Amino acid sequence: MKNSTATILSISLILGGILVLLGFATIDKAEKRITSIEINIVGAEGTQFLTPLRVREHLDTYGPVIGLIEKNIPLYEIYEHIMLIPSVLSANIYPTLDGELHLNLTQRNPKARVHSELEGDYYIDEQDKYMYLDEQFTARVPIIHANSYEDALKGTAFIDATDGDAFWTALIDQIIVDKKGGLELVPRIGSRVLLGLEQEPEVQRRNLITFYRAQIKSGNLKNYSRIDLSYKDQVIAKRHAY
Repeated sequence: MKNSTATILSISLILGGILVLLGFATIDKAEKRITSIEINIVGAEGTQFLTPLRVREHLDTYGPVIGLIEKNIPLYEIYEHIMLIPSVLSANIYPTLDGELHLNLTQRNPKARVHSELEGDYYIDEQDKYMYLDEQFTARVPIIHANSYEDALKGTAFIDATDGDAFWTALIDQIIVDKKGGLELVPRIGSRVLLGLEQEPEVQRRNLITFYRAQIKSGNLKNYSRIDLSYKDQVIAKRHAY
């Protein structure tokens, strides 16, 4: 009988201890506060629109986060505030059990900068969306001269169609979109190249390389101010007017 009583007493003490510990754990969790912030940025290779320092400076404009009770953190408000940064594509924000607030951000990256006399300058990102210029960083991307965002997309379409092609990548510095939607390339070096309305990049690439090789061989390449590839299977070159 004594053994049974002792066993029951031991079990009661153990259960009581567990309940006390759970109570302390619940109280501790309820009072757990944010003690640090960890910022991770994906997609910022080569274009530093986002840095942990810049994100922290922007977060400071929201208000103090360090010291907030974990269960009371306004995660959605913080998310909305972070998404106000023009170069943020997506954000995942969550606290951990050790009191650290994690901000995992993906950076937007421009594929071209648009220069428009009507709309001003802006970027078009990898998803073909409007992207504001950055006050602290300038991306080295092709410049598209276009009157409107819709016209500029004709230029980014050509960039997409020639993505990964070393020849076009080396050639393209600026793209001019005319009123009819035709494209003209302004290379880093050499004559302008008129592509026209309906571009077949692979065919035009072949024709242009053939023309370059012939003119380099004859030493006449520098004599031309404009190369027209807008006609099918033809290359029409305009000489400089001296």
